[in-house]
Amino acid sequence: MKLKAIGFVASIAVACSAQSQFLLTFDSNNDVGILLDAFDGSVVNSNYLDIGAAAASVGVTSTTPIEGIEVGNQIWVSDQVGDRIYRFDRDSGGFLGDITTANDGTGGLNNIRGMTLVGNTVFAALGNDSAFTNEGIVAIDINTLTVSNNFNGRDPADTSYFDIVEYNGDLLVGNIDSGNDGIDRYDTSGNYLGVFSSSDGATSYDFLQQMYVRDDDSLLGAGFSLPSGVFAIGADGTDNGIVAATDFGPRGVYELGNGDILWTNGNFLRTDSNIILEGESFRFISPVTIPAPASLSLLGALALGATRRRR
Repeated sequence: MKLKAIGFVASIAVACSAQSQFLLTFDSNNDVGILLDAFDGSVVNSNYLDIGAAAASVGVTSTTPIEGIEVGNQIWVSDQVGDRIYRFDRDSGGFLGDITTANDGTGGLNNIRGMTLVGNTVFAALGNDSAFTNEGIVAIDINTLTVSNNFNGRDPADTSYFDIVEYNGDLLVGNIDSGNDGIDRYDTSGNYLGVFSSSDGATSYDFLQQMYVRDDDSLLGAGFSLPSGVFAIGADGTDNGIVAATDFGPRGVYELGNGDILWTNGNFLRTDSNIILEGESFRFISPVTIPAPASLSLLGALALGATRRRR
């Protein structure tokens, strides 16, 4: 099925060889990475990364790409169902290879979800045990492409981690375990530092998927289950209520350069006021810095230099 695009602004040709910031999200129905304008969320390239072809080349027949993050001059993409990370050339989008825990194609990264880069380490949230790793958090050395640590400082029976973000030198991890909904905090050595934010899973957020750190150290969190919506969470961990996507079951969330909150779910890539794409299943949204394509939205092109890189 082809994506249905709605409400695009007019495009202009932009000659630009400099590195520019964009956003990357995924359509997991068609297994493609979509490049977006970081200012207004409009589509720049609807087939920036071909996840399906990459998966097929390493023998994976079922995929669900969740998140892509920039790692040096590469883009690493987590595959929740294929149980691995795909590596792509950041500038060309060409496939470079995959990572599993054993690094031999045996698929040890079981139920991999959100990821974040801190220094020379990619930290990833794992939903299930495998023969090589335990559920919780896995740390991958970006130079050797091998696991350097695997930890879960709480009782694994009380955790099911979905997203992970860097936060003032530590790690915040979204917990979707029933009865333990909230956000846990670790240091980058794997030491559990306690609960950052807790929810009753009934009147507050439930099944928190992607998290986004704002400039003031508060968070946005995509609460997938009812009461669903994008929640604002204070720097002190307080739930400040739904600010976007009320009752839409959001998965991904990002604050655009124009101040709008961009979110995704099983049907939409949109803000509350502007549908960008619909009719497919969309996932997390992350910043990437690559050479500007030949065409940008007019508004995005004018504002690109003013758009700050967000965490």
